[in-house]
Amino acid sequence: MGRKPKLIVLPHLYDAGGDLSKTWYVEYSCRDPRTGKMRRFRHSEGINQFETSKERRGKADVIIQAIKEKLASGWSPFQESKISYEDELLMQKYAERWGRERESIPTLRVYLSEFLQTKKETIIPHSFQTYRSKLRIFNEWAEHNGLDKVHVGDITQDHIWEFLVHIAKENNSSRRTVGKYRQILHGFFAYLLGLKLITVNPTDGLPSNLGRVTDEAARPIPDADRKKLLAYMHKHDPQLWLFCLIQYYCAIRPNELRQLRVGDIDLAPGVIRVPCTVSKNRKSESVNIPAQLSKVFSEMGLDVIDSSYYLFSYNGMPGLKTVGKNNFRFRFNRIRNLLGLPVCYKLYSFKYTGAVELVNAGIGTWELQRHLRHRSVETTEHYIRRNFVIKSDVLVNRFPDI
Repeated sequence: MGRKPKLIVLPHLYDAGGDLSKTWYVEYSCRDPRTGKMRRFRHSEGINQFETSKERRGKADVIIQAIKEKLASGWSPFQESKISYEDELLMQKYAERWGRERESIPTLRVYLSEFLQTKKETIIPHSFQTYRSKLRIFNEWAEHNGLDKVHVGDITQDHIWEFLVHIAKENNSSRRTVGKYRQILHGFFAYLLGLKLITVNPTDGLPSNLGRVTDEAARPIPDADRKKLLAYMHKHDPQLWLFCLIQYYCAIRPNELRQLRVGDIDLAPGVIRVPCTVSKNRKSESVNIPAQLSKVFSEMGLDVIDSSYYLFSYNGMPGLKTVGKNNFRFRFNRIRNLLGLPVCYKLYSFKYTGAVELVNAGIGTWELQRHLRHRSVETTEHYIRRNFVIKSDVLVNRFPDI
Protein backbone atom coordinates (compact mmCIF):
# COMPACT_ATOMS: atom_id res chain seq x y z
CA MET A 1 0.00 0.00 0.00
CA GLY A 2 3.08 2.25 -0.01
CA ARG A 3 5.41 3.46 2.71
CA LYS A 4 3.87 5.61 5.42
CA PRO A 5 5.16 9.20 5.51
CA LYS A 6 6.91 10.38 8.68
CA LEU A 7 4.30 12.03 10.91
CA ILE A 8 6.37 13.24 13.89
CA VAL A 9 9.91 14.35 14.72
CA LEU A 10 10.16 13.84 18.49
CA PRO A 11 10.99 16.80 20.74
CA HIS A 12 14.65 17.60 21.42
CA LEU A 13 16.62 20.45 22.96
CA TYR A 14 18.32 23.16 20.92
CA ASP A 15 21.01 24.51 23.22
CA ALA A 16 22.76 27.01 20.91
CA GLY A 17 25.97 25.03 21.24
CA GLY A 18 25.93 25.56 25.02
CA ASP A 19 25.93 29.37 24.72
CA LEU A 20 23.93 30.66 27.71
CA SER A 21 23.64 34.11 26.13
CA LYS A 22 21.38 32.77 23.41
CA THR A 23 17.83 31.41 23.50
CA TRP A 24 17.45 27.71 24.18
CA TYR A 25 14.26 25.89 23.20
CA VAL A 26 12.61 22.49 22.76
CA GLU A 27 11.73 21.74 19.15
CA TYR A 28 9.55 19.08 17.53
CA SER A 29 7.73 18.68 14.20
CA CYS A 30 4.38 17.19 13.11
CA ARG A 31 2.89 16.69 9.70
CA ASP A 32 -0.04 19.03 9.12
CA PRO A 33 -2.86 16.83 7.71
CA ARG A 34 -4.40 19.87 6.00
CA THR A 35 -1.31 20.62 3.91
CA GLY A 36 0.64 17.36 4.01
CA LYS A 37 3.76 19.29 5.12
CA MET A 38 5.83 19.02 8.27
CA ARG A 39 5.41 21.95 10.66
CA ARG A 40 7.93 22.89 13.35
CA PHE A 41 6.99 23.85 16.92
CA ARG A 42 9.26 25.46 19.53
CA HIS A 43 8.86 25.91 23.29
CA SER A 44 11.25 28.07 25.32
CA GLU A 45 8.99 29.05 28.22
CA GLY A 46 10.76 28.61 31.56
CA ILE A 47 14.07 27.40 30.10
CA ASN A 48 16.06 30.59 29.64
CA GLN A 49 15.36 31.93 33.12
CA PHE A 50 18.03 29.59 34.43
CA GLU A 51 21.68 30.66 34.44
CA THR A 52 23.40 27.26 34.30
CA SER A 53 23.42 24.58 31.61
CA LYS A 54 22.38 21.91 34.15
CA GLU A 55 19.28 23.84 35.21
CA ARG A 56 18.26 24.60 31.62
CA ARG A 57 18.69 20.99 30.58
CA GLY A 58 16.68 19.84 33.57
CA LYS A 59 13.77 22.14 32.64
CA ALA A 60 14.03 21.10 28.98
CA ASP A 61 13.83 17.41 29.97
CA VAL A 62 10.56 18.10 31.81
CA ILE A 63 9.09 19.85 28.75
CA ILE A 64 10.29 17.11 26.39
CA GLN A 65 8.76 14.37 28.54
CA ALA A 66 5.43 16.23 28.76
CA ILE A 67 5.25 16.69 24.98
CA LYS A 68 6.16 13.03 24.35
CA GLU A 69 3.39 11.86 26.66
CA LYS A 70 0.85 14.11 24.95
CA LEU A 71 1.88 12.90 21.49
CA ALA A 72 1.77 9.26 22.63
CA SER A 73 -1.80 9.76 23.89
CA GLY A 74 -2.91 10.89 20.43
CA TRP A 75 -2.83 14.63 21.05
CA SER A 76 -2.19 16.80 18.01
CA PRO A 77 -0.98 20.43 18.03
CA PHE A 78 -3.47 21.09 15.21
CA GLN A 79 -6.60 20.37 17.28
CA GLU A 80 -6.71 22.22 20.54
CA SER A 81 -10.16 23.75 20.95
CA LYS A 82 -13.27 21.78 21.81
CA ILE A 83 -16.45 21.98 19.74
CA SER A 84 -20.06 20.96 20.28
CA TYR A 85 -21.55 18.40 17.90
CA GLU A 86 -24.46 15.98 17.44
CA ASP A 87 -23.23 12.41 17.92
CA GLU A 88 -24.94 10.60 15.01
CA LEU A 89 -23.13 7.33 15.82
CA LEU A 90 -24.76 6.96 19.22
CA MET A 91 -27.12 3.99 19.54
CA GLN A 92 -30.76 5.11 19.61
CA LYS A 93 -31.53 3.88 23.14
CA TYR A 94 -28.63 5.90 24.58
CA ALA A 95 -29.50 8.96 22.47
CA GLU A 96 -33.06 8.87 23.83
CA ARG A 97 -31.79 8.61 27.41
CA TRP A 98 -28.91 11.07 27.36
CA GLY A 99 -29.28 13.07 24.14
CA ARG A 100 -26.81 13.35 21.27
CA GLU A 101 -25.20 16.67 22.26
CA ARG A 102 -21.49 16.20 22.95
CA GLU A 103 -18.36 18.31 23.38
CA SER A 104 -14.98 17.15 22.13
CA ILE A 105 -11.85 18.14 20.29
CA PRO A 106 -12.33 17.38 16.57
CA THR A 107 -11.82 13.61 16.21
CA LEU A 108 -12.95 10.91 13.82
CA ARG A 109 -16.28 10.51 15.65
CA VAL A 110 -16.93 14.25 15.38
CA TYR A 111 -16.33 14.35 11.63
CA LEU A 112 -18.30 11.14 11.03
CA SER A 113 -21.24 12.69 12.89
CA GLU A 114 -21.00 15.92 10.89
CA PHE A 115 -20.84 13.92 7.63
CA LEU A 116 -23.94 11.96 8.63
CA GLN A 117 -25.74 15.23 9.37
CA THR A 118 -25.14 16.31 5.75
CA LYS A 119 -26.29 12.94 4.38
CA LYS A 120 -29.47 13.02 6.47
CA GLU A 121 -30.71 15.91 4.33
CA THR A 122 -29.92 14.32 0.96
CA ILE A 123 -30.77 10.61 1.15
CA ILE A 124 -33.85 8.63 2.12
CA PRO A 125 -34.11 7.33 5.72
CA HIS A 126 -33.48 3.73 4.67
CA SER A 127 -30.18 4.67 3.00
CA PHE A 128 -29.24 6.91 5.93
CA GLN A 129 -29.57 3.94 8.28
CA THR A 130 -27.17 1.99 6.04
CA TYR A 131 -24.65 4.86 6.14
CA ARG A 132 -24.96 5.18 9.92
CA SER A 133 -24.64 1.47 10.70
CA LYS A 134 -21.56 1.00 8.51
CA LEU A 135 -19.82 4.17 9.72
CA ARG A 136 -20.62 3.16 13.30
CA ILE A 137 -18.79 -0.13 12.74
CA PHE A 138 -15.85 1.70 11.13
CA ASN A 139 -15.66 4.07 14.11
CA GLU A 140 -15.73 1.17 16.57
CA TRP A 141 -12.84 -0.48 14.70
CA ALA A 142 -10.95 2.83 14.57
CA GLU A 143 -11.39 3.43 18.31
CA HIS A 144 -10.24 -0.13 19.05
CA ASN A 145 -7.08 0.59 17.03
CA GLY A 146 -6.41 4.00 18.59
CA LEU A 147 -7.35 6.06 15.53
CA ASP A 148 -9.85 8.08 17.53
CA LYS A 149 -6.88 9.79 19.21
CA VAL A 150 -5.20 11.05 16.03
CA HIS A 151 -6.12 13.73 13.53
CA VAL A 152 -8.28 12.43 10.66
CA GLY A 153 -5.47 13.37 8.28
CA ASP A 154 -3.30 10.71 9.91
CA ILE A 155 -5.65 7.93 8.76
CA THR A 156 -3.87 6.38 5.81
CA GLN A 157 -4.68 4.04 2.96
CA ASP A 158 -3.09 1.23 4.99
CA HIS A 159 -5.61 1.83 7.79
CA ILE A 160 -8.56 1.67 5.39
CA TRP A 161 -7.19 -1.50 3.83
CA GLU A 162 -6.79 -3.12 7.26
CA PHE A 163 -10.39 -2.25 8.08
CA LEU A 164 -11.75 -3.68 4.82
CA VAL A 165 -9.73 -6.87 5.33
CA HIS A 166 -11.20 -7.09 8.83
CA ILE A 167 -14.74 -6.73 7.43
CA ALA A 168 -14.08 -9.31 4.71
CA LYS A 169 -12.36 -11.96 6.86
CA GLU A 170 -13.56 -11.54 10.43
CA ASN A 171 -17.18 -10.93 9.45
CA ASN A 172 -17.08 -13.26 6.42
CA SER A 173 -18.70 -10.49 4.39
CA SER A 174 -19.56 -10.68 0.71
CA ARG A 175 -17.73 -8.67 -1.92
CA ARG A 176 -20.86 -6.58 -2.36
CA THR A 177 -20.91 -5.72 1.36
CA VAL A 178 -17.21 -4.82 1.44
CA GLY A 179 -17.76 -2.67 -1.65
CA LYS A 180 -20.56 -0.83 0.14
CA TYR A 181 -18.25 -0.04 3.06
CA ARG A 182 -15.63 1.24 0.64
CA GLN A 183 -18.18 3.39 -1.22
CA ILE A 184 -19.45 5.01 1.99
CA LEU A 185 -15.93 5.62 3.32
CA HIS A 186 -14.96 7.18 -0.01
CA GLY A 187 -17.83 9.61 0.39
CA PHE A 188 -16.76 10.43 3.95
CA PHE A 189 -13.15 11.18 3.02
CA ALA A 190 -14.31 13.17 -0.01
CA TYR A 191 -16.25 15.27 2.50
CA LEU A 192 -13.03 15.81 4.49
CA LEU A 193 -11.25 16.78 1.28
CA GLY A 194 -13.87 19.44 0.72
CA LEU A 195 -13.19 20.79 4.21
CA LYS A 196 -9.44 20.82 3.38
CA LEU A 197 -8.74 18.62 6.40
CA ILE A 198 -6.92 16.07 4.23
CA THR A 199 -5.02 16.28 0.95
CA VAL A 200 -5.73 12.80 -0.51
CA ASN A 201 -8.61 10.35 -0.25
CA PRO A 202 -7.18 7.21 1.40
CA THR A 203 -9.78 4.98 -0.28
CA ASP A 204 -8.51 5.80 -3.78
CA GLY A 205 -6.58 3.04 -5.53
CA LEU A 206 -7.57 0.22 -3.18
CA PRO A 207 -8.18 -3.23 -4.72
CA SER A 208 -11.82 -4.17 -5.14
CA ASN A 209 -11.57 -7.96 -4.82
CA LEU A 210 -12.14 -8.39 -1.08
CA GLY A 211 -14.97 -10.54 0.22
CA ARG A 212 -16.90 -13.64 -0.74
CA VAL A 213 -18.20 -13.83 -4.28
CA THR A 214 -21.94 -14.44 -3.91
CA ASP A 215 -25.06 -14.07 -5.99
CA GLU A 216 -27.39 -12.05 -3.76
CA ALA A 217 -29.72 -10.80 -6.47
CA ALA A 218 -33.42 -11.57 -6.26
CA ARG A 219 -34.53 -14.04 -8.96
CA PRO A 220 -37.66 -13.76 -11.09
CA ILE A 221 -40.30 -16.26 -9.95
CA PRO A 222 -41.51 -18.73 -12.62
CA ASP A 223 -45.22 -18.90 -13.37
CA ALA A 224 -46.02 -22.13 -11.47
CA ASP A 225 -44.25 -21.06 -8.27
CA ARG A 226 -45.68 -17.57 -8.56
CA LYS A 227 -49.24 -18.91 -8.70
CA LYS A 228 -48.56 -21.12 -5.70
CA LEU A 229 -47.25 -18.18 -3.68
CA LEU A 230 -50.06 -15.82 -4.65
CA ALA A 231 -52.78 -18.38 -3.94
CA TYR A 232 -51.43 -19.03 -0.44
CA MET A 233 -50.96 -15.32 0.31
CA HIS A 234 -54.43 -14.42 -0.99
CA LYS A 235 -55.96 -16.91 1.44
CA HIS A 236 -53.72 -16.46 4.49
CA ASP A 237 -52.17 -12.97 4.16
CA PRO A 238 -54.18 -10.77 1.74
CA GLN A 239 -52.24 -7.66 2.72
CA LEU A 240 -48.96 -9.28 1.62
CA TRP A 241 -50.73 -10.50 -1.53
CA LEU A 242 -51.68 -6.91 -2.41
CA PHE A 243 -48.14 -5.74 -1.61
CA CYS A 244 -46.70 -8.27 -4.09
CA LEU A 245 -49.31 -7.43 -6.75
CA ILE A 246 -48.37 -3.74 -6.70
CA GLN A 247 -44.68 -4.62 -6.94
CA TYR A 248 -45.37 -6.85 -9.93
CA TYR A 249 -47.65 -4.46 -11.82
CA CYS A 250 -46.13 -1.09 -10.87
CA ALA A 251 -42.46 -1.87 -10.12
CA ILE A 252 -42.59 0.14 -6.89
CA ARG A 253 -39.73 -0.79 -4.59
CA PRO A 254 -40.70 -2.45 -1.28
CA ASN A 255 -39.46 0.42 0.92
CA GLU A 256 -41.31 2.96 -1.24
CA LEU A 257 -44.44 0.82 -1.29
CA ARG A 258 -44.39 0.38 2.48
CA GLN A 259 -44.74 4.17 2.88
CA LEU A 260 -47.42 4.65 0.21
CA ARG A 261 -50.55 6.49 1.33
CA VAL A 262 -54.10 5.91 0.09
CA GLY A 263 -54.13 9.42 -1.42
CA ASP A 264 -51.13 8.52 -3.63
CA ILE A 265 -53.39 6.18 -5.64
CA ASP A 266 -55.45 8.07 -8.22
CA LEU A 267 -57.80 5.74 -10.10
CA ALA A 268 -59.27 8.46 -12.36
CA PRO A 269 -56.10 8.97 -14.46
CA GLY A 270 -54.91 5.49 -13.42
CA VAL A 271 -51.61 6.37 -11.71
CA ILE A 272 -49.80 5.86 -8.44
CA ARG A 273 -47.70 8.82 -7.35
CA VAL A 274 -44.46 8.03 -5.54
CA PRO A 275 -43.59 11.18 -3.51
CA CYS A 276 -40.04 12.49 -3.33
CA THR A 277 -40.14 11.93 0.43
CA VAL A 278 -40.16 8.14 -0.07
CA SER A 279 -38.75 7.53 -3.57
CA LYS A 280 -35.24 6.10 -3.81
CA ASN A 281 -33.96 8.89 -6.05
CA ARG A 282 -35.69 11.68 -4.07
CA LYS A 283 -37.87 12.64 -7.05
CA SER A 284 -41.67 12.65 -7.18
CA GLU A 285 -42.76 10.28 -9.97
CA SER A 286 -45.88 8.55 -11.24
CA VAL A 287 -46.44 5.03 -12.59
CA ASN A 288 -49.33 3.63 -14.58
CA ILE A 289 -51.80 1.27 -12.94
CA PRO A 290 -52.47 -1.75 -15.23
CA ALA A 291 -56.13 -2.76 -15.66
CA GLN A 292 -55.75 -5.90 -13.53
CA LEU A 293 -54.54 -3.91 -10.53
CA SER A 294 -57.05 -1.11 -11.10
CA LYS A 295 -59.83 -3.66 -10.70
CA VAL A 296 -58.38 -4.80 -7.36
CA PHE A 297 -58.19 -1.21 -6.10
CA SER A 298 -61.77 -0.51 -7.18
CA GLU A 299 -63.03 -3.52 -5.24
CA MET A 300 -61.21 -2.27 -2.11
CA GLY A 301 -63.30 0.93 -1.99
CA LEU A 302 -60.33 3.25 -1.59
CA ASP A 303 -62.57 6.29 -2.11
CA VAL A 304 -64.08 5.88 1.37
CA ILE A 305 -60.73 5.46 3.17
CA ASP A 306 -58.94 8.49 4.65
CA SER A 307 -56.46 9.62 1.99
CA SER A 308 -53.79 10.35 4.63
CA TYR A 309 -53.74 6.74 5.83
CA TYR A 310 -50.84 4.48 4.91
CA LEU A 311 -52.09 1.82 2.50
CA PHE A 312 -50.16 -0.80 4.47
CA SER A 313 -50.64 -0.47 8.20
CA TYR A 314 -51.19 -2.87 11.07
CA ASN A 315 -54.00 -5.43 11.40
CA GLY A 316 -53.99 -5.83 7.62
CA MET A 317 -55.79 -2.52 7.05
CA PRO A 318 -54.86 1.03 6.00
CA GLY A 319 -54.01 3.16 9.03
CA LEU A 320 -52.07 5.99 10.62
CA LYS A 321 -48.83 4.09 11.13
CA THR A 322 -46.77 2.27 8.52
CA VAL A 323 -45.37 -1.19 9.25
CA GLY A 324 -41.66 -1.72 9.96
CA LYS A 325 -39.20 -1.93 7.08
CA ASN A 326 -38.60 -5.69 7.51
CA ASN A 327 -42.20 -6.65 8.22
CA PHE A 328 -43.21 -7.79 4.73
CA ARG A 329 -39.84 -9.43 4.05
CA PHE A 330 -40.16 -11.63 7.13
CA ARG A 331 -43.73 -12.55 6.23
CA PHE A 332 -42.80 -13.40 2.65
CA ASN A 333 -39.78 -15.50 3.70
CA ARG A 334 -41.91 -17.47 6.15
CA ILE A 335 -44.47 -18.35 3.47
CA ARG A 336 -41.79 -19.13 0.88
CA ASN A 337 -40.06 -21.51 3.29
CA LEU A 338 -43.38 -23.05 4.34
CA LEU A 339 -44.12 -23.87 0.69
CA GLY A 340 -40.61 -25.31 0.20
CA LEU A 341 -39.65 -22.81 -2.51
CA PRO A 342 -36.05 -21.73 -3.29
CA VAL A 343 -34.49 -19.06 -1.07
CA CYS A 344 -33.44 -17.13 -4.19
CA TYR A 345 -37.09 -16.02 -4.37
CA LYS A 346 -37.28 -12.82 -2.36
CA LEU A 347 -39.90 -10.19 -1.69
CA TYR A 348 -38.14 -7.99 -4.27
CA SER A 349 -38.54 -10.79 -6.85
CA PHE A 350 -42.04 -9.63 -7.75
CA LYS A 351 -40.63 -6.38 -9.17
CA TYR A 352 -38.08 -8.33 -11.21
CA THR A 353 -40.72 -10.80 -12.34
CA GLY A 354 -43.03 -8.08 -13.64
CA ALA A 355 -40.13 -6.54 -15.58
CA VAL A 356 -39.21 -9.93 -17.10
CA GLU A 357 -42.77 -10.53 -18.24
CA LEU A 358 -42.90 -7.05 -19.82
CA VAL A 359 -39.62 -7.61 -21.69
CA ASN A 360 -40.78 -10.97 -23.01
CA ALA A 361 -44.10 -9.38 -24.02
CA GLY A 362 -42.13 -7.01 -26.26
CA ILE A 363 -42.12 -3.71 -24.33
CA GLY A 364 -39.67 -1.13 -25.66
CA THR A 365 -36.62 -0.11 -23.65
CA TRP A 366 -37.81 3.50 -23.31
CA GLU A 367 -41.21 2.42 -21.95
CA LEU A 368 -39.52 -0.02 -19.55
CA GLN A 369 -37.16 2.71 -18.35
CA ARG A 370 -40.11 4.98 -17.49
CA HIS A 371 -41.97 2.12 -15.84
CA LEU A 372 -38.99 1.10 -13.67
CA ARG A 373 -38.16 4.78 -13.05
CA HIS A 374 -34.53 4.32 -14.01
CA ARG A 375 -32.34 7.39 -14.40
CA SER A 376 -31.44 6.58 -18.03
CA VAL A 377 -32.00 4.08 -20.84
CA GLU A 378 -28.41 2.91 -20.29
CA THR A 379 -29.32 1.93 -16.73
CA THR A 380 -32.28 -0.06 -18.02
CA GLU A 381 -30.18 -1.83 -20.66
CA HIS A 382 -27.62 -2.78 -18.00
CA TYR A 383 -30.48 -3.97 -15.79
CA ILE A 384 -31.80 -6.20 -18.59
CA ARG A 385 -28.36 -7.67 -19.42
CA ARG A 386 -27.61 -8.40 -15.76
CA ASN A 387 -30.93 -9.95 -14.76
CA PHE A 388 -32.81 -11.36 -17.72
CA VAL A 389 -32.62 -14.05 -20.34
CA ILE A 390 -35.03 -12.86 -23.00
CA LYS A 391 -37.10 -15.61 -24.61
CA SER A 392 -36.22 -16.18 -28.24
CA ASP A 393 -38.20 -18.50 -30.52
CA VAL A 394 -35.24 -18.72 -32.90
CA LEU A 395 -32.83 -19.80 -30.17
CA VAL A 396 -35.24 -22.27 -28.56
CA ASN A 397 -37.09 -23.83 -31.49
CA ARG A 398 -35.19 -22.96 -34.67
CA PHE A 399 -31.54 -23.30 -33.70
CA PRO A 400 -29.63 -24.95 -36.66
CA ASP A 401 -28.65 -28.60 -36.12
CA ILE A 402 -25.03 -29.34 -35.24
